[in-house]
Amino acid sequence: MKLKHNIQLFNLFSFFYVLDFYLPLKVVYFYHVTGSYATAASIISFVWIAQSLLEIPTGIFSDIVGRKKTIIIGSFCSVLAYTLYAAGTHYWIFLIGSLLEGARRSLFSGNNNAYLHNLLSNENKENEYNHHYGRLNSYMGIAMFIAALGSGFLIAWSITTFMWINIVPQCIAFIISLMLFDLRVEEVVNTNIYKHLKQAVNEIRTNINLRDLSLSEILGGGGLAAYEYQAAVYSAVWPTWAIGIARAIQEGGVVPSFYFAGKIIDKLGVYKVLITDLFTSTLGNIFAALSQSVFSPLLIMLSLPFYGASDTANQQILQKEFSEKQRATIASLNSLGNSISFSIVLYICGIIANIYGPFMALLSTQIFLIPSLYFKFRFLNRIKRKS
Repeated sequence: MKLKHNIQLFNLFSFFYVLDFYLPLKVVYFYHVTGSYATAASIISFVWIAQSLLEIPTGIFSDIVGRKKTIIIGSFCSVLAYTLYAAGTHYWIFLIGSLLEGARRSLFSGNNNAYLHNLLSNENKENEYNHHYGRLNSYMGIAMFIAALGSGFLIAWSITTFMWINIVPQCIAFIISLMLFDLRVEEVVNTNIYKHLKQAVNEIRTNINLRDLSLSEILGGGGLAAYEYQAAVYSAVWPTWAIGIARAIQEGGVVPSFYFAGKIIDKLGVYKVLITDLFTSTLGNIFAALSQSVFSPLLIMLSLPFYGASDTANQQILQKEFSEKQRATIASLNSLGNSISFSIVLYICGIIANIYGPFMALLSTQIFLIPSLYFKFRFLNRIKRKS
């Protein structure tokens, strides 16, 4: 197997599937279409509800039928979902699109990181995971930068055209997914799905590190909700065409920390990287919400210098704690819980945004993050005591 070629092809696939002009401004898009933040939040929340319902089945599906097939099906769901978003004129059409987007997310969550890990483990190079994961996400960050930069101009030009153009990168990603290397040496999991699920839950229950990390991720829906309402904060103080620029700076700002994640982690260690990101990201959102001014977007942009290295460190730890047979299933269980918490927080904050405005909604997301931060700090303190 030509490892370099296969990783480059996977990087290219990942680049195009995250070249998503809709993603940075979905709250703004559905608000323009429906006229309500709460309705927009309900459509977006349904994506995560659908993902929640499908997380466990798709995680087991990935472990049983293989990573490549899972990626192909997820890419096809993405094309269909965005076609419905572009063509839709009724609420129920948007909900069907949300169902398909949720299916895509559930198929990719856990599976894609597991695919990268399997590519490396097949060559006995799994110890290089943090370097390749960081590089992969830096390329994805560049795609998100391009998408964010163009999204504001596209949505200001034409909301309808904005969504139709967005389908093109998803079609390219689907074509590339058909060319990905098929991991033929993957171990086929033949256990009963209920037994398989029970084993995954038992691993989380008996492994204290995995338990704290999983609970932190499960209860971290406020972090994703904050990302959604950051766009609403931008639109409250900056013109529509400038929102994309703000998002582009935000996405581009994390690219270096992803690209050099391996070196940053090797130099500073997991503890310092994770703790630094927790403080900068949380305080950045709080100060942005409290300032309620044209400077709020700048405070958000300046809060993410360590996000890439932090996410890479977190994934590195999780991949070490996962067993091979349960690698995608446990990741899907975590994503299931995170999707549920995100959906709840997003909708509640949508109501808060309707009544008090997007700044209070953003501040509220940080309050909902407190339980997640507790388990993350508990894990970090354990690392510090052992070091």
